[in-house]
Amino acid sequence: MSSADAVVLSGVEHSYGDVTAVGPISLSVPSGEFLVLVGASGCGKSTLLRLIAGFEQPTAGTVLAAGVPPVPGRGAGLVFQQPRLFPWRTVGGNIAMALRYAGQTPTTARIEALLERVGLQDVAKRRTWQISGGQQQRVAIARALAVDNPLLLLDEPFAALDALTRERLQEDLRRVSAETGRTCVFVTHSVDEAVFLGSRVVVLTPRPGRIALDLPIDLPRTGIDPEELRGRPAFAAARTQVGAAVRHPGVFA
Repeated sequence: MSSADAVVLSGVEHSYGDVTAVGPISLSVPSGEFLVLVGASGCGKSTLLRLIAGFEQPTAGTVLAAGVPPVPGRGAGLVFQQPRLFPWRTVGGNIAMALRYAGQTPTTARIEALLERVGLQDVAKRRTWQISGGQQQRVAIARALAVDNPLLLLDEPFAALDALTRERLQEDLRRVSAETGRTCVFVTHSVDEAVFLGSRVVVLTPRPGRIALDLPIDLPRTGIDPEELRGRPAFAAARTQVGAAVRHPGVFA
């Protein structure tokens, strides 16, 4: 394991009873990388994320995060498909809970700075049910950023959103990841989303999930308009290559 690696999977396999869901997979994620896992339903993307988070243990092989076996709730911020906010608390109250859990003082300035980072201003005193689904997911991302963990794990966080909101949040997350320099592992079914967000895309085969394609995405991370980025030939070429691997993973594996 390199000292620059945030996550290392070595010969990882995971089974549910007699069914092997994932593996074997060996994969290193350098610090600061935005890795996207993409593939068909049931290929083990979310299983891999749970292994990296420490929610599950591999049947075989080892998983290391920052050089040690991962412990649930420590070392990584988590964002799920649903925001999973506490509806009896305000938006600011949800952020405050995350800060307290991390042993930090939840000052008004700190809460407002986190909300501003994800494009939310003047909503700290509102209840979570008073804001839109897209805004709730922004709050969930802010909550994950509240803890100074170097690793951010995201399990299809935009899947339930409408297309326009999803695109806006993709742009927000891409900007935030570039600003913070955090290592991100992101799960999605969307080829377009994978290529837009990732500095590297890994396509998994159908069960058991193995690596069909491991593709660096050579596109600027900052200083470029999202529409211009999506219009570049390199973006289209990467999207075509990833899409082909998703549709015909056996050709690439």
